[in-house]
Order: sequence, then C-alpha cells, then structure tokens
Amino acid sequence: MTTQPYRFAILTQLGIRHGVTRREPSLPGHGAVSWNTGHEVALQNRRYWWKQLGLPLESTVFGRQVHGARVTVVLKQDGGRGALDPSTAVPETDALVTAEPGLPVVVQCADCVPILLFAPDVPAVAAVHAGWRGTTQLIVLRAVEVLVRGLGARPHELRAALGPSIGPCCYEVGDEVVEQWLTAVPTDGREAICRRANKYVFDLWKANRLLLLDVGVLPQHIELAGICTRCHASEWFSYRATGPRTGAQAAVIALPLDRAGKR
Repeated sequence: MTTQPYRFAILTQLGIRHGVTRREPSLPGHGAVSWNTGHEVALQNRRYWWKQLGLPLESTVFGRQVHGARVTVVLKQDGGRGALDPSTAVPETDALVTAEPGLPVVVQCADCVPILLFAPDVPAVAAVHAGWRGTTQLIVLRAVEVLVRGLGARPHELRAALGPSIGPCCYEVGDEVVEQWLTAVPTDGREAICRRANKYVFDLWKANRLLLLDVGVLPQHIELAGICTRCHASEWFSYRATGPRTGAQAAVIALPLDRAGKR
C-alpha cells in the first residue's frame, strides 16, 4: 500500500514539498493524523504520511487550532512543536507562517478549508485553517498580511492552494454565518452565498478566493482542489458526514533546504 497525499500542480511545478493526507482504510484509524483517534494511531499515521511527503515529522510545526484568526510566525527553534506530543503545539493558532527552509508547517481539517501559501520572492510559506469562523474572520487575509507586511512578499507573486473541504454542494449554514461574512468581507461577498430550498449555502472556496483576489493575488496563481469532503467521505475526513468523532487530514508545506540564503 503506497497511497500518496494529494498535491497541487501550482506548488509542485515550483518544487515546493507539500501535500494533503487522505482517508485510507488500510491504515489504522483510516489514516487520521489527529490525536482524537488515539496517540499511537495518530503517530503511526503521521510517520506514514510524512514519509510519503518526503518531509521530517520531527521538525514539523503544529498549532492548537481553535477556529480563530491568529497567525503565528514560527522559527527554526519551533521545529517539532506538536508533532509527537500535543501539549507542545503552538497554542491557539489557526495559521502558521515561516521563512525557515526545511521547516514544515501544517494545519488539520475535516471539512474546513486547508490553504497553503507560497511567497517565492521572500521566500516563505504558510498553512491556514479556514472554516466558516476563520473565513468570516478573514484569516487568509491575516496570513497574507504577515507575508506581505511582515516578510516583504508581493501579493502578485503569491501562490495559493485550497485543499479538499466541504463544498458549496453541501455546506448549509445559518443566518448568523451569512451576517458575519457579509459584515466582514471587503468585497462583494454575496458571490459566495446562495439560497437553496429556504437554506443558505456558503461557498468557502469562492469566499477565500474572493479574499485572495481582493488583496492582489492573481487568478492564475490560485488553485482549487474542488473536492467536497462530505460528498467523498470515503476518501476524506468529514465532520458533516460522520460526526465529531471523525479524524482529520493534514495539509503540509515546507520551503526546500536549498532556498536558504535566497531571500
């Protein structure tokens, strides 16, 4: 069994090590990397997937995600936080940014949108966890702001990859979500909302794409996986499909070691 993580063409073409792990029935816990599947199961699966990614698990940085909008810049000394022990994860953060070569950063999702960012001109990378709360709190804009204002990236150079997550086919939300989104969004947010059978449907893919375009990311530099985790719950973990005890997939990205000194 050699199941490979999902990869994006836009990052692969640029030589960026990255990937999104999957649901794999032949692995313990169906390949989940989240601690709620059990410590040993999660560790075994992390070691398997990171081997497929060609990245060092022991150097990877995990955050303790809280569906917020905090973005944390991590350094070489943060390597390994949360990778083998949940208590060491970066606290209360839903996006990790680094300009350190060879330092993988990761977010975990089970319907929320994993967004991987690459700023080739710094260079730097980011991993962003954007569910409805993160999206309405504009977390992807906050991550871009850190890359641009904090590290000197140019928006038109940024690459963005939005991974498998719940799609507009399945994501019904309440009035409060729609209100928060339309209040927060700096552009025409109604493009990401539609009414279907007396229910609102929130398109997280379109919402985050609108935000990226609004700050100057070029359309051709944004790649959408376009895979709904609920529709394809046999291949991906989905909270909406299987409930709160579901596991999670991980979206990982790292700068190559040979980019050291090229800023």
